[in-house]
Amino acid sequence: MTKPIDDDLHLWHRCVVRVREELRQLPDDERRWLSEHLRQVQQLQRRMHGFFEMADGASRCFACNGACCEKGRHHLTLVNLLGFLMAGEEPPEPDFTASCPFLTATGCCLDVERRPFNCVTFNCELVEDALDETSRASFYQLERQLRQLYQAFDCRYAGSSLRGLLIRAERLGERSFLGRI
Repeated sequence: MTKPIDDDLHLWHRCVVRVREELRQLPDDERRWLSEHLRQVQQLQRRMHGFFEMADGASRCFACNGACCEKGRHHLTLVNLLGFLMAGEEPPEPDFTASCPFLTATGCCLDVERRPFNCVTFNCELVEDALDETSRASFYQLERQLRQLYQAFDCRYAGSSLRGLLIRAERLGERSFLGRI
């Protein structure tokens, strides 16, 4: 049996409130670590998106109606949420009735810098085939660097996981998202 959509939305709101409060209580040195590592994540994600644009990915996605995005139900991670909160911004309200809670009629409502790892690193065959060998090699080099950054968060914070924020939240229970491992 699948969970009701309201349960996901309630869990989402609880996660945002908890992470915001935990972030508020972090010491300055930890906030500096977060700022620097989030800056690196966002920079790499922008660079990787450049390859997607080089391959005219937007029109290729439009042609297939974003079939890959239908698999993104729980991809948003603690890293992505922290990107919003550290910038003093609210993340977009997810729509858990959609195949991906951040996919709208006009496309993804998340900025490239704050999209989940899976969304930034996955290229379908149409996009992949539009890149030359050198570009593909560069893309996958950046993917390895980005994975290492996300793993640095996973090794540091109990609530961080590439499996997604809501999945991790269910396993964490009431333990701190930003609690050190």
